[in-house]
Formats: sequence, C-alpha cells, structure tokens
Amino acid sequence: MSSGHEYNLTHGALSPVDILAIGPHPDDIEIGVGGSLIRWIETGYRVGLLDLTRGELGTKGNAETRRAEAAEAAERMGALFRLNLGLPDGGVEDSPAARGRLVPILRECRPEWVLCNLEDSRHPDHAAAARLVRSAFFLSRLPKHLPEHRAHSPALLAFYLIHESAQPSFLVDISATLEAKLEVLRAYGSQFVDPVVPEGYRYAGLSDYLKNVRALAETWGALSGRARAAEAFVTDSPLLLRDIGQWVSRSE
Repeated sequence: MSSGHEYNLTHGALSPVDILAIGPHPDDIEIGVGGSLIRWIETGYRVGLLDLTRGELGTKGNAETRRAEAAEAAERMGALFRLNLGLPDGGVEDSPAARGRLVPILRECRPEWVLCNLEDSRHPDHAAAARLVRSAFFLSRLPKHLPEHRAHSPALLAFYLIHESAQPSFLVDISATLEAKLEVLRAYGSQFVDPVVPEGYRYAGLSDYLKNVRALAETWGALSGRARAAEAFVTDSPLLLRDIGQWVSRSE
C-alpha cells in the first residue's frame, strides 16, 4: 500500500482499475461523474475513487460524518475501493509533496482513464486539484521520477464538470443511470438530504444540489440531441474516433 492514504475503504488489497475518478472533496466525484461511473461499472469496467481531502472545512457535516457518507456512496455505486489522500481541506496545492503522494497511487492503481474536476472553478481547492492531477498524470509516466514505484502511462485524462459551464469535448449518456446517481448522492445526508447550516449562512453557489444535478444532466442531454440526460467532459487533446457505427446507420 502506498503511503499517504488517509483512509482506504476497500474489501481487500488495492487492485488495478480501468478508471480512477479523483475529487477534491467527498461527494465531488458523485456530483460530476456519478452517472457515467455507474454506467461503466454496470458494463464491467473496474472503477476506483480517490478523494483528495476529508472535507473537514465544509459548513455542513464534519470529517467523520463525511467519511461514513463517502463509504456508503462508494458501496451504492459499486466502486472497487475509495481512498483519501489526506490533503488539508482549503489547502490543496500542486506541490512536490502532494505529487509525491498522488503519483504512487496512480502507479499502484494503473488506470487507463483518470478523471478529475475541471480547473475553472471558484473554489480554490478545485482549481488546485485539477493542476495537481494534471501534473501527477504526466509525472506518472516518467521512470526516473520516484523510481521505487514502477512507472505507468494512463491513456486519458478527462475533466468532469460539477456546476461549471464549458464547451465539452464529449458527453456520456446517463439517461439510464441518472436516478441511480441521485440515489448515490442521497448517501450524503449531511450535504443534500438534511443539511444543517448556521443561522444567516449565505450560499456561495448552489443551495439544492440534487435539483441542480438533475437539471444540468437534462440540459446536457438536451444539447446532445440524443439523450434524456448526460454528463460533460473536457480533455486537453482531441479524442480519436475509430468506429462511426454509433453515428452512421447503413441502409439495407
């Protein structure tokens, strides 16, 4: 097991996965990419989850509550494991020390796809998380960087949207898994089901995430012209399409 695991919510040894989804705080992964992950898990892909912080600065709930909620959400989703890097909430940064904790996990999990939140966000942890993951994604392939861990070159780094607006590189149809995504999100009772906030608290962003998650998914689905609900992803480089069968129907 690599050093730096604040917690490891898994039924056994950490094993290779096809997709590793990374989020700054517990619940960010589920908000941004939960429907796609459920769809891929149901298809047979191996999925692991990694939270960078425990969310201890969150106004709602506390670190221990969110830990239990994160475990329940991972169970509902069917992920192989859920890790926490243990970085300080409100203090995520793309530093050599943070890279030194993240790169070994990438090399241990050996994912083909790495997913992270989009950098363009008002939350400083979200912006820093995207920069950290981009750096670790690159460094993971360099054999002379942390040579005690065998180098690994993931195939794709894709950034998911939480509530930002951006031109997507591709959309994933989650029409069949939107309701399951919302059920996973309900595992975070302190955040979305029965939140308790100080009197006079003013939201800096959304006040009803479940409502807005549905609205955003349906908006992306409508914009696709082909789905009832979708999730959006942005990539640094274009994707190569090898099969046009899903777009072109041959006449008999």
